[in-house]
Amino acid sequence: MDLETISQSKLTSHHFLLNKENICTTGRFAWKLRKIFAENGKQIDNYIFEKKLSLLEGKNIEEGVSPLSLLPEPWALKDIRKATERILLAIKNGEKITIFGDYDVDGTTSCAMLKHFFSDLNYPVDIYIPDRLLEGYGLNKIGLQKISDNGCKLVITVDNGIAAVDACAHALSLGVDVIITDHHDIPPTLPKAFAILNPKQADCLFPYRMLAGVGVAFYLMVSIRSLMREQGLSCPVNLKNYLDYVALGTIADMAPLTGVNHTLCKVGLEVLTQNLQDGKRNGLYHLLKCAGWNENAKVDSADVGFKIGPRLNAAGRLGNALNSVDILYSNEDQNILEMAQFLHSENAERQTLEKAFTQEALAQVASLKELPEALVLHKEDWHPGVVGLVATRVLDKFYRPVLVFGTLDGKLKGSGRSTHSFDLFSVLNEVRHEFISFGGHFHAVGLTLAPEKLSWLRDYLAKKAGEIILANDKIPPLHVDGILSLECLSSNFLRKLEQFEPYGVENPRTRWLVGPANVKHVKRIGKDISQGHAKVLLLENGQNVWVTAFGMADIFEEFLATGVDIQLVVEAKLGNWNGKTLPEIRVIDYAPVIYSSESTLPFSF
Repeated sequence: MDLETISQSKLTSHHFLLNKENICTTGRFAWKLRKIFAENGKQIDNYIFEKKLSLLEGKNIEEGVSPLSLLPEPWALKDIRKATERILLAIKNGEKITIFGDYDVDGTTSCAMLKHFFSDLNYPVDIYIPDRLLEGYGLNKIGLQKISDNGCKLVITVDNGIAAVDACAHALSLGVDVIITDHHDIPPTLPKAFAILNPKQADCLFPYRMLAGVGVAFYLMVSIRSLMREQGLSCPVNLKNYLDYVALGTIADMAPLTGVNHTLCKVGLEVLTQNLQDGKRNGLYHLLKCAGWNENAKVDSADVGFKIGPRLNAAGRLGNALNSVDILYSNEDQNILEMAQFLHSENAERQTLEKAFTQEALAQVASLKELPEALVLHKEDWHPGVVGLVATRVLDKFYRPVLVFGTLDGKLKGSGRSTHSFDLFSVLNEVRHEFISFGGHFHAVGLTLAPEKLSWLRDYLAKKAGEIILANDKIPPLHVDGILSLECLSSNFLRKLEQFEPYGVENPRTRWLVGPANVKHVKRIGKDISQGHAKVLLLENGQNVWVTAFGMADIFEEFLATGVDIQLVVEAKLGNWNGKTLPEIRVIDYAPVIYSSESTLPFSF
């Protein structure tokens, strides 16, 4: 096996952990301890206390108190009072209001949520989502012209608009006021909008900067209700009832699940589960059933990420994102099952295209004489709605910055993904004048490029990646929460960890370093045993424990044959088996152990 190994002292079984920057590098991952970690089972209670404080950004919540009490007030969000007063003036004067959305889940949940909110205020609004292929991303002149021609003088963007300089200038010429609600990184020049709500603005005093677009839109709703009550107006809404939209959009957009986001999503998933049980989200119910959801189970972040999110996104990737808004908002539509089945089929088509395009992209990389520090790939018929997914697959394979482009109307439309150490947005933002359009975040960007600039971009990105990415950052990190024996991963312990749900970006499911252990039995599982999934019986400290190793059967069969001790990083959660709740332990990575008789031997790579 082509593996790095753990050198371990017989006298001090965890001696190597004194190197806290890098425990082990296996070629697949660089194992690293988190800032908050448990060195052994005795430190678990302290670990849980510190992790909870960190997750809630230093705030402690007393038992029996709603976590919503931790949320900050909306008024520190720059321009929010100005925006709210303009909206209430529009309602007073009977003006048309249009919500200008985006075609991803963050955008469609924002649209559905605001549509629901204004409907509950008995003031219906219009929804406009640009066509991905004809108009591209975000606020644009074509869409604004249509909206203006329809007699609308107030537009509220959701999940877009922060870079819409030209579009906002056009809106001014049309006499349309634009209120921008967005969460994307701030460009050098801001548009001249009536109001801009984005917590990432340098002079915004809102205490949490990482809201998703739907989170910013939710805070606008909070301020509307507050100001209406302040003015003595009727506002018969319970804002908690909209938090399922916030959870869906935040989790699907891969915003950090810390601080305010964690609170919004934790309560939001509880609201979603209750709404599904009460028959208040029939569209989502049918969509989940199409995806194989067990209706007796609560909805968690994995359901959002793997069942709901991809199906809602499929509409905007390949067709009309208004279909996603309809299924989120509608409840009594007799065609709602057909809508769910349609989105399910759209997702299947998306999966087919993604697989084919990924194979072609990998073939392009394989044809290169040398693997550059960053990859810029292009094929004319790659669908612009799928290139971001292809970029993610290529990143997973080669772990270096990736841009993937298709061609539409003579222009290159692409998406980029990046590694943990390379700020793709900042690097491309330095040369944004070279692009027709550009926007995004640290790890993900979208851009449009003239074809003749593709070669320049390929050289530029590879050069910047070579300058910025250090040698030890070229392997993805695998963060470890502590060092435990396998027997510590009990049902009682895992129940304690459930308070950290929902899991997601910057709050992943906990992972533990276990072992040394010896492989005693390997049983291949699954319909197709050639896929290499296996149940593995490990012996650690005299205790036998079963773990699951997906795609690793060959490796563990070799460990069984050689009898070598191994150290593992595992992930554990509670699962149901024949009506019983039991721990499910999954192997993430592994490394064989080499023992030394020298107790002072440091860990080696």
